[in-house]
Amino acid sequence: MASTARQRVSPVPGWRAEMLWRAALDLLPAALAPLVGIVVALLIIVLILEWQGADPQVAWRYVYEGTLESAAKRADLVAFWMPLAITSFGLVLTYTAGLWNIGVEGQLIMGAIGATWAVRLFAESKNPPLGLAMGRDGILTACFVFAAVAGALWATLAALLKTRGGVNEIFGGVALNFIAQTFNMYLISNGGPWQPPGSRATETARFPEIARLPVFEEYRRLSPTTIYLTIAAFVVVFLIMYVSHWGLQLRAQGKNRKSAFLLGVRTERNTVLAMALCGAMAGLAGAFRVLAPDVIKLTATPSGGMGFLAILVVLLASVSLVLTPFVSFVFAVLSKGGQRLESGFQWDYGLTLDRSLVRVLQSTVVLMVVLAFGVRNRFFPPRSAQPEAEDEEEVDRT
Repeated sequence: MASTARQRVSPVPGWRAEMLWRAALDLLPAALAPLVGIVVALLIIVLILEWQGADPQVAWRYVYEGTLESAAKRADLVAFWMPLAITSFGLVLTYTAGLWNIGVEGQLIMGAIGATWAVRLFAESKNPPLGLAMGRDGILTACFVFAAVAGALWATLAALLKTRGGVNEIFGGVALNFIAQTFNMYLISNGGPWQPPGSRATETARFPEIARLPVFEEYRRLSPTTIYLTIAAFVVVFLIMYVSHWGLQLRAQGKNRKSAFLLGVRTERNTVLAMALCGAMAGLAGAFRVLAPDVIKLTATPSGGMGFLAILVVLLASVSLVLTPFVSFVFAVLSKGGQRLESGFQWDYGLTLDRSLVRVLQSTVVLMVVLAFGVRNRFFPPRSAQPEAEDEEEVDRT
């Protein structure tokens, strides 16, 4: 009996090669799906450009000229890319936990408002609270702290609406986005408390010199502070996702929330913490948007749609932290290069392209890649998701 049992569980010769072959069969469709999606998207983009009367080759040249042509333009691109990357890192946490944090746009706006509030308290006020007269480092630190707290609290509100009020985070996030934008407009328009007296511009006054980010001498729009915080945000999320026990809980919750709860995972607490940490990172991105050397004020659209763009980035990266920096960089190139694309055709060829064209091109890439993954899962599902032969026989018997 014992020898029979041992023979029954002993591995079949060549099982390692069979496992490798199955893994290769699973990996091939997974690797080809995004490539096929991108190729199809590029073909559609070419057709859209030709339909608009724009030469696709000239369009790609304009994108290159506006982003990668010189060291100064590459530095400007990096300065634009890093807030997008930070926001995307935070979204990886919530999407891994199965939370559709659509409200990240509002969290970014609230971060911008929080940073502006810190500037008004510590840099512009003649009587700072508690007599805290601080230098540039202290004021900038206060800006980032206020921004992170504001974004975290706004995200926590969406989480509490979900866990305590039963409001889906999608609907709660959309509502909070609208409220955040409306509150921002109240502050800086129609005689709002932060609009300069006598001004008709929908913005605050430019921040004082002491509240501006330090920049590189050669690249006036790129700040080392932004680089340090972006790297720190990536490291923190990497440690959470791949090292900590909490990251394992988030993945389990994202796979099946009810099963994770039954296994002892504190899903409600994880929901609040993941949303709060994502909101804090979005708040930091909002601070960078208003403290950027070429902005240094709170405007009517402090986010510039970066929150929604980060959602597209994370979806296209398949909620992979490793892929997120690269995908967000591609989207930064498309967004930044779109400005040169529009002006180039207008001045050189007299062709007026709609401002929304760049968003259409970005959305086309995302849609085609998502459809490619859907086709892959429909016709070439992973073998781990396919029933074994014994399971099929059991189903047939029942």
